[in-house]
Amino acid sequence: ASYHAASYGTKCDTNIFNRLNDKWTTNPRTSIPNLYMAGSDAFLPAVCGAMYGGILSAASILGYGGSLRLAFAFLSEFAHDLLEENPKMGRVAAYLMAIKNFITEPVAN
Repeated sequence: ASYHAASYGTKCDTNIFNRLNDKWTTNPRTSIPNLYMAGSDAFLPAVCGAMYGGILSAASILGYGGSLRLAFAFLSEFAHDLLEENPKMGRVAAYLMAIKNFITEPVAN
């Protein structure tokens, strides 16, 4: 049974966004050097919060450049799949379509 029909039984409390909690909500860093939180502890409750919390932690660890390299790796994989499906498509066209698909298409279940 879930708490008042909350996602996966998670009781959501808006108090996590009080000024008192600014140092730990939506922030994967901790007071211990090189220790990061991931999942719902780093962002918001429930499954989506856990997913974004993991992304936020990875981005904090990788830094700006590392995050861009990770995003480019995903796009490269998407473009590679498009090129395999349509070998006549040019590489630039495949990357542009990969970006468009990444932005506009819903995630497959």
